[in-house]
Amino acid sequence: MTNGTYVGPSTVAPAPENISATQTHALSLWDSIDGFVSGLKQAPKRVFWVGAGGSFVGLQAAQFVMDRDSLTPSVAINSDEFFYRAPASVGADSLVIVLSGTGNTPETVRAAEWASSRGASVAAVTLKEDGNLARAVETAFVTQSGEGNQIVLQLIALAILSREGADVAGRLDALRTLPDAIDAAVSGFEAQAARIAEDMKDVPVTYLIASGPLVGPGNTFTSCFLQEMQWMHAATINADEFFQGPFEVFDAETKSIVFLGEDETRPMAERAQAFLDQYSGVTHYVDSRDLDLPGVPADQRAFVAPVVFYTLMFRLAAHYAAVRGYALEGRRYMWQFAY
Repeated sequence: MTNGTYVGPSTVAPAPENISATQTHALSLWDSIDGFVSGLKQAPKRVFWVGAGGSFVGLQAAQFVMDRDSLTPSVAINSDEFFYRAPASVGADSLVIVLSGTGNTPETVRAAEWASSRGASVAAVTLKEDGNLARAVETAFVTQSGEGNQIVLQLIALAILSREGADVAGRLDALRTLPDAIDAAVSGFEAQAARIAEDMKDVPVTYLIASGPLVGPGNTFTSCFLQEMQWMHAATINADEFFQGPFEVFDAETKSIVFLGEDETRPMAERAQAFLDQYSGVTHYVDSRDLDLPGVPADQRAFVAPVVFYTLMFRLAAHYAAVRGYALEGRRYMWQFAY
């Protein structure tokens, strides 16, 4: 750690006031998204979700929906892996969704251009209408925030399901409750976020354990916020992979974080919870069952949880920045020079 971003401990920054508004904007893109997918000349035989860094891990929730419910095979893959592997199945009968918040991630732009050259249908999800990514493809869904990106990715997955004949009305309605529910979820999480940040601010390594669609938000937190912005050693571990080796480094002095969802993979995280309660030190459990989500139907909480967790990770990061005194904006290497 250097002192380049050290500003000293401070009160936590307030939650952005525009979260609900940007979610509402993203939801307004449904007709365009559904029209794009339903208007494809042929039903895609394979879907590729492509991104790098935070954008790559941000694809995991949509990929989970596809794995659970879609008849169309799909894969989430890093932008450069996609480009250099050059999957043989990329062609006129494949759909490629590329995600880059900045719209200028060179690896993702190159991946989009390559997919287009292969004749694939390519759509971008980005915050920048005039970014290189949006200019590289014929179709771009432009959002106003990372929260908006998460909703749009889910909408794309639902549009694919709808084209296959699935009834997606319930899940669409659940997403539409989020602009009204998110403030309650964030407010209810603030006290726990403060406790986690205070207790974990000086640990040598932050381990975060998750399963299913919450692995994405977990990686967002450990890779983007802790490694990239706080320069802390951190890793997200799949709840089953935890028992394939990583649990050997845990003892009574180890502190960790566990995400528990309400989806079908919850037993994986509960298994880790049982082990940690017996053999590990302090473990902080962030459980979607504890979230206040007014208006979200009980049978849709699992579906919206990863979108909500994405927002909660920003709040947890803000609390880390406040108690550790290191701003989230600083970088030692990223964007500082050519690499």
